[in-house]
Amino acid sequence: MGRGTRPPRVGLVAGFVALALIIGIPIAQAGDGVWQPSSWTGPLAGAPVPGQGLPPAAAPGYPVALPPTYDVGAQYEGQAQCDPIAKPGTQRLSDLIKATYGADQTVWIPRACDIGGQSEHKEGRALDWMTSVRNAQQRANAETFLNWLLGPDQLGTPYGNAIRLGVMYIGWNDRIWRGYDINRGWTELKGCFSKPEQGNDTVCHRNHIHISLTWDGATATSSFWDGSPIDAPFCKEQSSGATTGDITPTGEMVAIAPFNALNTRVGVSDQGRCRLLQDRYSGDGNRIYVKVTGIGGVPETGVTGVTINVSALGANSASRVRVWSPGQNASQTVVNTIMNGDASGTATLPVSSDGTIVLATTSGATDLSVDVVGYYTKSKGGTGAGTEPPANNAPVAPAPTAQIGPMDFFPVGSMVGYESTTDGPLQPGEERTVNLIGVPADATSALIFITSKDATSGGSVRIGRTDKSASAKFRFPRATMHKAVMLVPVSGGAVRLAASKKPAVNLRVEVLGYGTGTTPSTAIALSPRFVFASKFTAGETKSFKVSKQFGLPGVKRLKAVLLRVQTKKSPTDGTVTVYASGGQPPATRSAPVVANTRYAALVLAPVGSDGQILVTSSVAASANATIVGYVR
Repeated sequence: MGRGTRPPRVGLVAGFVALALIIGIPIAQAGDGVWQPSSWTGPLAGAPVPGQGLPPAAAPGYPVALPPTYDVGAQYEGQAQCDPIAKPGTQRLSDLIKATYGADQTVWIPRACDIGGQSEHKEGRALDWMTSVRNAQQRANAETFLNWLLGPDQLGTPYGNAIRLGVMYIGWNDRIWRGYDINRGWTELKGCFSKPEQGNDTVCHRNHIHISLTWDGATATSSFWDGSPIDAPFCKEQSSGATTGDITPTGEMVAIAPFNALNTRVGVSDQGRCRLLQDRYSGDGNRIYVKVTGIGGVPETGVTGVTINVSALGANSASRVRVWSPGQNASQTVVNTIMNGDASGTATLPVSSDGTIVLATTSGATDLSVDVVGYYTKSKGGTGAGTEPPANNAPVAPAPTAQIGPMDFFPVGSMVGYESTTDGPLQPGEERTVNLIGVPADATSALIFITSKDATSGGSVRIGRTDKSASAKFRFPRATMHKAVMLVPVSGGAVRLAASKKPAVNLRVEVLGYGTGTTPSTAIALSPRFVFASKFTAGETKSFKVSKQFGLPGVKRLKAVLLRVQTKKSPTDGTVTVYASGGQPPATRSAPVVANTRYAALVLAPVGSDGQILVTSSVAASANATIVGYVR
């Protein structure tokens, strides 16, 4: 795919100026012949066309000693969302300007989403410093600052401070400077050489300096601020001529020991160490392609789809990581990232003719890790999937047989039963007995949703009874977050955690339900089946038949279904509760409804004697559900 050629749009401040005049904020006024128009352009490590006879002005200082290495060079990352809250790096740059030139300096960062066109102000990573070329002291301040920003830094490197701060572009005095195209130098901005009138000072950036930061710069974690450079390169642009047939994986789901197919942070990919970057211009194709067949226990042929866990590591922007197969016209969001943090999600999708899947991010840059946890095969007698592909499913690990009485099964909603952050990571070879909150002393098993994080290497944890008579094994990869649903033996409301010999790992255990009695039962993983998508009014209850459908057995062998429930399109918070027909809604939560947000949760719901489940929403909302497993 070719790169676009349109220039970035420097954020205009027309909306701000109008507001400033209304509320009385002073804007720099004309001086006595300080500024004269010119048409100079070219590369220069400093302010363009410096003024003559200007008063002295201070240069900014440095918060830390600078390292000998530099941050990765800027790329053009235009506004891709609207989140006007000032980002940490933008705010700190504003604070630096005020600390150097006075607290009375006017620096604007946010801009309302409905004012003007594309602008990084609407992402909180651009600032306008109101300082004028027509005022001698203000021009001296501006040019001293730009000479510091673009001139040699402490180590004598031209443009060094701009590189360390993540400056994407600057608008000032009729010109634009691009950090992503340094050799181009200062060029004319919006035909301003022919617009010398003072009425054009705003559009031509004569009464303010505009600075847009890259997303790395917006994080306030670059080498200028903490002495540690963000030096990982961006992944190279890729493309594929592969095609994808059926949009829904069909056949039987085969669970496998999870394997890591991609980790850009440590170089598990054909590109080596890199970070996935958002699209820069219209027509760009910043994608990363991951081979998922013919490796790690997945056959090369006969595979219709895969289930994957995706982790976004150290994203520099709130964003959506999307995944699809080459040739598909639509993608699904698998991870919603946060700035300077990690997040993960799970998806099931078909694979293409060359056995690859594709990932992209909508904003900023992120490291990605992809673990394959299962695949679908065209085996004889496969039932296929439902009428709509799931958007994002938690995998159900093959669970061991556990003891649950046929009528003694108790869903408890989703609650944190144990979290290792309270008493530290599980150390290599450590055995630890922990109480599971919500599981009573007479329980013989528990259905849990377990998450590993920050593992020092790949490994496993055995989870079982405190007397070591029975246990189940949970495997996890190095560093990246990994999740599974498991049915584990318990005793006295507690379990024994026994780590393998290599890794230290943090664990989070959410209790979905528990069982008592001695009759054997099993948690079964299913290839995801779409159950319903429906709109609910506040307090409305709807019923859905599940027994002998979606690959489920009849009511005599069906105790509960494990659902992934997604809620959305509600102006207020609430809950969507799933329970057995003929029963009462449980006191514990089911799926939260978060106002104006998509939210997904695993819900374990008992099934009524008529094979139905009831779904109730406490507020007006839309909800859909996919069956990913059941207990029999």
